[in-house]
This record gives sequence, structure tokens and C-alpha cells, in this order.
Amino acid sequence: MLTERLGELNADLAPPTGPGVIRALWGATIGMFRRRWRIFAVIAIVTFTVATALILMMPWKYEAVARVKIDPSPNAALGQMSGERPDQNIFDTEVNVMRSRNIAAAVVDKLNLGSNAAFTKGVKPLPANATPAERDKREGELADRLLGHLDTARDKMTYIVNVGYTASDPRLAADVANAFANEYIAYSIGKRSGTASRETSYLDQRLSELNRQAAQADAQLAQYRAQSGIVNDGDATVTGQQITPLATQLATAESEAAAAQARLRVARAQIASGGIDAVSAVLNSNVIADLRGQRAQLIQRQGEVLARYGPRHPESIKVNEQLTALDAQIKDEANRIVGGLQSEANAAEARAASLRGEMGRLRAQQSRDTRATGAAESYKRKADAAHAALNSLNEQAQQVSQVSRSSLSQAQVIESAVPPEAPTSPNRRLLLALAGLGALVLGGLGVVTREVLATGLYSIRDVEALGLPVLASVPRIATSKLRNAAGERCSAPALLLEKPMSSYAETLRVLRHGLPKNGKIVALVSSLPDEGKTSSALALARICALAGERVLLIDTDLRRAGLRESAGIEPLVGLVEVLTQQLPVDQAILADKQPGLDLLPVADTAFRADDLFSGDGMRDLLTAMAARYDRIVVDTAPLLGVADSRTIAALADAVVMVIKWGDTPVNAVKAALAGLQQDAAPVAGTLFSMVESGEEAYGALYYSSKYHAYYRAE
Repeated sequence: MLTERLGELNADLAPPTGPGVIRALWGATIGMFRRRWRIFAVIAIVTFTVATALILMMPWKYEAVARVKIDPSPNAALGQMSGERPDQNIFDTEVNVMRSRNIAAAVVDKLNLGSNAAFTKGVKPLPANATPAERDKREGELADRLLGHLDTARDKMTYIVNVGYTASDPRLAADVANAFANEYIAYSIGKRSGTASRETSYLDQRLSELNRQAAQADAQLAQYRAQSGIVNDGDATVTGQQITPLATQLATAESEAAAAQARLRVARAQIASGGIDAVSAVLNSNVIADLRGQRAQLIQRQGEVLARYGPRHPESIKVNEQLTALDAQIKDEANRIVGGLQSEANAAEARAASLRGEMGRLRAQQSRDTRATGAAESYKRKADAAHAALNSLNEQAQQVSQVSRSSLSQAQVIESAVPPEAPTSPNRRLLLALAGLGALVLGGLGVVTREVLATGLYSIRDVEALGLPVLASVPRIATSKLRNAAGERCSAPALLLEKPMSSYAETLRVLRHGLPKNGKIVALVSSLPDEGKTSSALALARICALAGERVLLIDTDLRRAGLRESAGIEPLVGLVEVLTQQLPVDQAILADKQPGLDLLPVADTAFRADDLFSGDGMRDLLTAMAARYDRIVVDTAPLLGVADSRTIAALADAVVMVIKWGDTPVNAVKAALAGLQQDAAPVAGTLFSMVESGEEAYGALYYSSKYHAYYRAE
């Protein structure tokens, strides 16, 4: 019930949310660093000291920079700047060439760095009779060492490359940077000139071969054209030129033949329907029209003659004969006209058929000519390709020839390196600042690691998780404050006599009020030694005496007898003598400095095989003293190390488990509580001892700062 009630109270007194949570987290962090400040200080100081020593031991370095302009365009070697943006890969290649081992080896030879003791420090010297392999190996090592301190970087997106070299000697740094720039230019010129000369020789051979191939292709094309009858202009053949006008003639002839046939068919249809006189061609004939005019005149004369002379008159007969002859002429002319239409149609058809035959022959020839033209095109393309390759190679040969004769380079030094006046590295201020920051970080990590690995209890919540209430939290008093009025070092219970209104004394009053009402005999127990149990027992006894109670403090720790030192007494007899009935209890009781408090100490450490506390002697003693005193406080030995304490705890009215804040392992507390539970000891609660005043277990996160005015200066 008591545990449940305390849980309800703690829930009611829970810290606020929102800003209160932030303050809680901040306070917990501060408390963690306050607990582990020694670890933090040691790690941070050692780390910063070592880092500072290493930084101060670092030698000064000087970096000299030469600036080289590189134009990787093809015309750069001819002194012509390209307007097009060069390929980035080509530019990067030139920068890597600048860092090649060949150029580095040339710089080593030029500056005679192999004889520079500072530069060759750490490199194994050559023996007197060194082999070529050993010389090459040493040369490679020196070149690699030189490249290790070389920095080549493009200046943003320009054609400028910064060639920097770092060395402990500013003059050497400038010399190496300039040597790299100059050796790269010389290497570039020599390499390009040699390559151009070899290319020129090769291109001359190729030009001669391509010239021969082009001439051969032209000859083959001309010969084939002649054989195939292909005209040079537009690659057209004679047949192709004949077909065009013939096609026009054929179209005209076929049109005329169709018209003649149409006229003939119309004439035949007219003859069939109305006689030959109905034919349009006959009707439209001028000859027929004249003959018909003459016939009309004869008919008129015939009428006149018949009217005058009659039908038998010779004049009438003559007219009739003329009329008959004229009709015969008209008929003959009409037949001739119709026959002319037939002849015209036949002639037109014959002409069209002749042209169609000629066109068929030419088409067949054209098909053969088309195949020949395709072959001619193949010859022509071959000849054109030969001429194009010849022209391209000729232009390339001219450019390469100019490059081989040119001493210009694609690179030039635009700014030589000069010895720097001030060192460029190391930046000791920055390094020291980083070392300080790193030391703080490592110190913080050490604190966090120690906190994570810690097995102690730090908060009231941790203790309550074990099923026990925390009756009070006794603060740790700094060693500098443990001095009496005379300035002499003293214990916390002794300081309580001089400052009974301190926060330390007040927490013990809280403990007194937290004890059960029937808790006349109070036993203070702990799991392990050095948890502040004896000091707490003496302080509690003195607080009870200050409250007007008559108190007896009994020391039952036979092996350490810690009450002698805490109370500042030197007894000659004590509890052992009383329990062995060597003398009455009154002769062993001593008066404390605090009126109302008596002490029953252990006179001297005793390692006894017999059990003084399990018999009736200790029980009778406590019963007798309970009749004389208002409160009996019993100081015991550690539970896990001495069995006596469990016996005494079972004899008490209330047992208070003393837990050293942040130090006592959880498993030790659990083991001690299991033993007390097995003995049915009346455990009233726990006492947090030696709690840092700024910790949550002491209430510092939310409440203690509000109570400074309630305590006298400590």
C-alpha cells in the first residue's frame, strides 16, 4: 500500500510537459556531465595536450605555385586559338601528363634532387656498384616522392592549370614548381614534334598510294563509260537521250491514229445510216460543194429546157447527160473522200506501230543501260571516295608538316612560381581549434559511454522500479565544505551539529518523518561497503535527538567499527562485551556530543566465529533499550558480505536500505532485498546517499532551487 501510495504521489508530482521537458533534458545532461566531469576533464585535457604537441611538432610547409595555360585544341601548336570549346577529357589528359613519372624524373635530374639530403631523407642510398635495376628503382622512388607533394588543379573552367609544390624550403618549392611547368612544355614540344615527323612520313606514303588509287579509279570509270555509251554530263546514255523525243513522237502518232480511226468510224456510221452523201467529210468538201453548185444550175437549166423544148429535145437530152455525168463526178469524189479517210487511218496506225516498235527496242536498250549506269555509279563513287580521301589526307599532311616544323607548344607559362614569404601549412590556429573541439567531443563521448555502461541507480524512478519508495535523498557535501568552525576537517554528521538548518540536515528530517510510526527500532543496511550507511545512521540519530527524542545508536559492524571514527570517540568497551556478558550495558554506553543521543559502539574490530546476534542476547538488549529510549538506530554491516546484518534487520521495526547514488549496482541491491524478503525483514524504504545536489534524484531539476531561502548558508 505504501508503495502504491508513493507511486500516486509521484504521478501527481510529475514534472511539467513542454518547456519543462526541455528543462528536464537539459538538467539531466548537465547532471550527467557533473557526475562524470573528472572523466570528461581527463579525456579532454589528455586529448588536447597530445594533439597540441603533435601540431606544434609539425614542420612549416611552403607552397609555391606556377600557372600554365594549356589549349588542347588541334591548332594550338600552330599558334592559333580555337574558338570552339575543347573536349574536357583532352584537357584532363594534359593535366595528368603533367603529373607523369617521366616528367617527375626529368625534374629530379634537372634540380639534382638525388643529392639533396633533405629531399632524400628516408630513401635508401645507392650502393657504390649499383645495378641499373637499383638505379631505376631509386629514380622511381624519388619521382613518386616528388609527385606526392605536387598539386595540379585546373583554375575553374579556364585554360589555366595551377602547378603547386609544397616543401619545407620555400626556394625548393618554387624551383620544383617552375621545373615541372618547363619540363612539361619541353616534353610536350618534343613529343609532338617527334610524333608529327613520324606522321608526316607515314602520310607521304599514304598520299602516294591514294593518288595511284584515285587515278586507277578515274581510268576505270572513263573506260566503262565509253564501253557503255554513257555520256559524261549527268551520267546519261545515248539511249536515254533518244527515248525522250521518241516518246513525244509516239504520243503524237498514237493521238493522230486514234483521231483518224474515229473519223473513219463516224464516216462508216453515216454511210450506213444515210448514204455516202451524209458523210461529214463529203459534206465539208469544197469540190463536192462546187459540183453540187454546178448540179443545182443544171437542174435549173433542165427545168427551163424541159419547159421550153420537152424531154426529147436534144437540148433536154444534153442537159440530162450533163446532169448524169455531174452526179457521177460527185459520187466518185465522195468515194474518193471516204477512201482517203481509210488510207489516212491506216497510215496513222502504221506510223504509230512503227514508233511503238522503236520505243520497245529503246526501252530494252535502256534497261541494259540502267544496269550499266549502276555499275558506272559504283565506279564513280569509288573514284570520288579516292579523291576525298586523297584531299583529306593531303590537308592533314600539310597540318602535320607545319607542326613538325613548329617549335610552338600547346602550353605556356603565364606566371612563374616565386618563393613564398609565409608558410602555407599547417594552419596551427585552425588545427588547435579543431583539436579543442575534438577533445571536447571525445570527452563528451567518454562521459556518455561511461554513463551507458554504468550499473548504478541515478533517479528515484530507478529505485521505485525495484518496488521500494525513496524516503529521502541525502546530498553529497563537497570536501572543501567539510570543515568545522575552527577550520578543521570533519565528517558530515559532525558538520550537522554546527549547521542544523542546512539542506543536509533537512533531508535527514525528511527521512525521520518518512519512517513508520511504529518504527522505534530502525536498522540502516546497505548492499556493499562505503555507501554512507554509518554516517547516515549517526546523522539520523542526531536529527532525532535534535527533535527532542531520546536516541540510542548501536554499531553492529564488528569487523569495521566505523562509528568510532564517525562520532570521534575512542571507547574501551562496547557491544561485544555487553553481548558476551562481560559487563552491563550501561558501562558500554557513551554520550554523544548531541544531547539526547547515546552511543553503543564496537570498541575494537572483532572477527568472531560465533554468532552474537542470533541468540536471545541481542533481542533482549533491543527490548530493554526500547523501554528506555524513544528511538534506537542500528548501524549494520553490508548485507552481501556479512550474515549478521540479516539477523539484526529481522529484529528491527523498520529497515532502511542505504543506496549510494550512481554507484551501487542494481544487481547488488536486488540481491540484498531478496535476502531481506526471505528473512521477512520490515523494509520501510530506501535512502539515496551522496546525491549530487544538481541531480534529479535530489529534486534539483524542478524544486530545490526554490528552497535556497529556507536553508542557512552551508
